[in-house]
Amino acid sequence: MKSKLIDEIKELFSQSVNWAKLEMEYIKLTAAEKLIILAGTLIMGAIFMLLLLPVIVMFLFALVGVFRMFMPLPLAYLTVGGIVLLVLLVIFILRKRLIINPVSRFISKLFLEKNHQSH
Repeated sequence: MKSKLIDEIKELFSQSVNWAKLEMEYIKLTAAEKLIILAGTLIMGAIFMLLLLPVIVMFLFALVGVFRMFMPLPLAYLTVGGIVLLVLLVIFILRKRLIINPVSRFISKLFLEKNHQSH
């Protein structure tokens, strides 16, 4: 009787250790998946920004061309520079609403939301 109880305890302990190993493996795989999603999103954002930058520069030069029709060339460049500084100031003032909140919401959903396919 005592031997049977000891064997059952050993079997339970063995299964518990196996379960813990499987849970650790699941945690590693889940963390790897979420880090891959995060890295992919960051890379796509960086590529998007790199491709968007020349387009913005071209639009700014076009805007200088439009302003040149109404004012001298140096004043047109200063006006476009002022517009760019104004846009940067607005982005800086609204950085929490425009940048910080969406990024934190994305990261919190990615890491804290339960996966519906698991368990």
